[in-house]
Parts: sequence; structure tokens; C-alpha cells
Amino acid sequence: MIGIFLVLPLKKSAFFKTIKFKLSALFCSVTIALCLLASVTFYDHKKEVLFNQLRENATTLSENLAINAGAALLDSDEMQLSVLVFTELKNPGVLSAAILDHEGKALIHSDIKKIGNSVQEQPHIPDENQLKKIKPIMVNGKKIGTALLTMDVSPVLEKTHRLKTGLFTAALLISCFGCYLIIHIIGNMLEPLGVLNQAVAKIGHGDLNVRVMEGGGEEIRKLSKVFNKMAEGLDHANKSAEEGYLQSVMALSAAVEASDPYTRGHCDRVAYYSEQVALHMGMDKAFVKQLVLAGQLHDLGKIGVDKEILCKAGRLDSDEFDHIARHPMIAWQILEPVLFLSKERDIIVVHHERFDGKGYPNGLKGNQICTAGKILAVTDCYDAMTSNRPYRKQMEEKKALSIIKQEKGNQFDPDIVDTFLEAHPFFENRDVLDKRLEISSRGRVWLYDESFSATSQNKNPAAIN
Repeated sequence: MIGIFLVLPLKKSAFFKTIKFKLSALFCSVTIALCLLASVTFYDHKKEVLFNQLRENATTLSENLAINAGAALLDSDEMQLSVLVFTELKNPGVLSAAILDHEGKALIHSDIKKIGNSVQEQPHIPDENQLKKIKPIMVNGKKIGTALLTMDVSPVLEKTHRLKTGLFTAALLISCFGCYLIIHIIGNMLEPLGVLNQAVAKIGHGDLNVRVMEGGGEEIRKLSKVFNKMAEGLDHANKSAEEGYLQSVMALSAAVEASDPYTRGHCDRVAYYSEQVALHMGMDKAFVKQLVLAGQLHDLGKIGVDKEILCKAGRLDSDEFDHIARHPMIAWQILEPVLFLSKERDIIVVHHERFDGKGYPNGLKGNQICTAGKILAVTDCYDAMTSNRPYRKQMEEKKALSIIKQEKGNQFDPDIVDTFLEAHPFFENRDVLDKRLEISSRGRVWLYDESFSATSQNKNPAAIN
């Protein structure tokens, strides 16, 4: 299994549970087993061939010695027998040679010390490096002696050892290469399934815009086509649901303004002013869209405020102020189930926080307040001051701008105040703006689009602590 661990991309433990790993492990195991089986089979065959060649050579040499020694043995010609025996030693692989009489005693032996001694005639291998071969010396059908030849087995053993090492190395390399090819091929075959798996995971995390290429085999192509249709259906259904949620929330916001003639059009104007400031700051489209929608919904929480307190002509006492100060958190609670409005919810809940930390509901200050919330705080206050309220008449713009300047660094972020004052000359005339808003359908001044959808966004912890 070494080849697998050389090439597998083991990045996650979950990889071991994938189809790719299981198929790769199966086919790599088969490949390695086949390589080992082929190597062992070839080794055994080659070893047998080498030993057979050694045996055949020993047989041939011993037969020749027996034939040539027959006449000399009859004549008791020891000189001729000695020549024959020592001639055999010149052949490659021959360790010793001997001529034995009919009683098994060595008449002539290449090892002089053994002449005259009995020599074991049965063929056997006394150690790993020797092979004995005996042949009877026959004359007229009668055995008159024996030719004995001992062969050196070590050259064959060395060849088989080198063969074993070479075959093991070859099997290892072939196994590694084969496993690499298998993993590569299986990876390419299963790549479309991996893409589908990732796409399904993205849908599971709320990204309904994901689509896959309809390629690969016929089955994968059909599966991809079905997946894309499913994703399109889910995306359409999700957008319809989000738009339905949005229109319902817009209707609630409109109901709040309808109950108070003094604040009618306030949310749309705040959204417009906020949009102009954000554009003047060079913010991107998504930021502006979120800010505009937050502006339109920022007073949604006032639906939970007592109407008598909301429309009270006189100054609010501390209990009444505490009651009305709940409306940012009420808006938060209303919008909490609507995941795609999570960014807007973060903006709305901080629009009454102050730069100096004396605001509500959480007493945030400075950079704890998001930029969009700081913008909304200024534009909300500006429109409130330049509009009629139960407790006072609208202020002149100069006075409202003067108050905003005075609160720079206290109630409002200095940078936002500077930008607001720079953008103010470009605001649409109030009467013209009110007329345009009046003839526009509620909630349709800025059309909802997909950039608002962010179902996987996290809550802003600073906004709810």
C-alpha cells in the first residue's frame, strides 16, 4: 500500500470516507497484489530454470566423465583417471570430481586427502552452495565404478538474489505508477461528482446562485441538468419568499408612518439622504442598497410603541422615553427571523447610538458603531429637525445644519458630519422630493434586488450585547 500514501492528497480525515478513496484503495490493492503475484511467479519460474540448467550441466559433465573413465578403470590406468578428474575441474562451476570403485572408495579424487576413503554416493546437498551428481561407470552392462561430480551452487544463488531485488524494485515502481494512474483516472472520472457535491454543500449554506457545468458522462450530464433545474427552482422560490417577507415588512413600516401624520414620508426621505451621503463617500452598490433599505425600515420598531407616547405633544418623562427607546430592539426582534435582512438589521439597531457612547439601546460609541449606522443617525436627525413634530414645528435648514455641526464629535461621527455637509447642497429640494415620494408606491422607490440576499451572514455581536 506504499504507493497509495505517496500520491494520495490526505488533507482531511473525511477523504477516507469518499468514493474516490474507496475505489482508489480497492483498485490500488488489486494492482499491488497483481504486481506481487506476477513478481513471485516470475521469480519462481526463473529460479527453477537456473537450477535446471545447473542440474543439466552437472548431469552432462558426470556422464562424460563416466564414459571416458570406463576404459581407464578396466586397465587400472590411474594416470589416465587422474587426467580425466582434474580436467573436469577446468569446467565452470565444478568444485570437485572423483572416480569411485565398486565399493564406493575413491580411486582418484580432486581432493587428494580423500583418495582411498569411502565417499557418500547418494546425491545430496550438504550445504547451500553445493550440488552433487553421480553416474555409474558401466562396461558391457556391468557397473565397475562410479563418477562423482560436485557443482558450485553459489553463482545460481547470486543470480536469484539479484533477480529477487530487481523484481521487488520493479514491482514497487510499477505499483506506484499504477496507483498514480488509477487515482488520476478515478479522480477525473469522479470530478463531476465532486463538483456536484460542492455545489450541494453551497446550496446547503444558502448560496442558491450556484450552478454546475453539464458535462461528463451521460449519467453525470443528466444529474447536472436535474441539479441546475432544482437550484433554479430553489433560487426562484427563495427570492419570492424574500420579496414576500420584504413587502410584509415594508407594509408594517408603512403602517407605522400611517398612524402618525407627522412622520409620513420620513423613512423614505431618510433613505434618500443616506443614499446621497453614501454615494458621496464612494461606497459600493451593495453598501448603498443595504443602507437605503435600512433607512426605509429604521422606524419599524415603533409599531410596538404606544401611539399616545409616539404622538405626545409635550416633553417625554423618563418612563416614556425608556418606552420609546425600545423601538430599535423591537425592530431587531421583528427582523431577526428574516436572515437575508441581517445586515440591514445591524444598521437599524444602532441608528440611535451616539458617537460619545450616550445613545441607546446599547450605549455603543466610536468605531463600535458601524459606518452605515453612523450615516443613518445623522440623516434621521436631520429629517426629524426639518419636519413638523407634535412637540414642535420644523426647523429651518440653517438651524438644523448648525445643530448637526455642534454635535460633531458628540452625537455624531466627525467624518460623517463633514461628508453630510459636503453632500447636503446636492440634496433634492424638499418639496420636489416629497412630491416624488408621494406619487411613488410605498417600498418601490428603490427596488429590491438580489444583492440584499445574504442568508449566511452573521449577526453583529456589538449590536446585541
